[in-house]
Amino acid sequence: MKNLKTMLIAAVAISALTAGNLFAGSFGIGVGGHLAAITADGTETPGGVDSTTDNSVQTATAGNTTFLGSMFAEYNFGDSEAFTLGIDYIPGDADVNSKNISRTDPTSAGTNDQGGVKTANATVSDHLTYYAEMVIGQGVYAKIGYTTVDVITNDTTTSTGTNSSYGNASINAYTLGLGQKGTFGDSGGFYKLEAYMTDYETLNITGTGSVTTGTSTNSKVSADLDVMGAAVRIGYKF
Repeated sequence: MKNLKTMLIAAVAISALTAGNLFAGSFGIGVGGHLAAITADGTETPGGVDSTTDNSVQTATAGNTTFLGSMFAEYNFGDSEAFTLGIDYIPGDADVNSKNISRTDPTSAGTNDQGGVKTANATVSDHLTYYAEMVIGQGVYAKIGYTTVDVITNDTTTSTGTNSSYGNASINAYTLGLGQKGTFGDSGGFYKLEAYMTDYETLNITGTGSVTTGTSTNSKVSADLDVMGAAVRIGYKF
């Protein structure tokens, strides 16, 4: 919700550029559909200290292909509208992995973390991108963007005791894209066809709830998330 409010504020700021004819150009709004391939490589460093706990660093890969919808607002500068500034918001959630990852852990004597079958996944939410586009010829444009997103962890266990858990985090990313845009109809309709990649900063989260005695430490996870996507956008400019 906070990112939606940010988008609305930014949309007002962009539209204000049209007031008083400060710039020749057009203001556009629209919706988009994305086919996104999400990949992640991660590690977990367990926090137990006793002999029943595997303290080695665990590695895993995850991936998912999903369809997402978005809405955007932008301003096209100049008579030729060769330069564009805009914002794109994806309101839905997407699972990082196509299925949950599970493992069975013993109870660690050095912590209050209970053994059992532990299941984990993560979702990305409130995906907001600020972008700039430059037409390089015949409607073909290059794009660069700055993205913020929330990562929500979903971890559960079958044990009945106290267990460590991972919280949520917000991370940033950079987006690069290449696309083709054009117009249709006689009333300001336009479209964009785009391929893009988003490289997110490394996600680092320390678990909570497991440390009680001695030199026990909380478990830690680190993950590198990337997205390759294709988008179709349809909008109206005025």
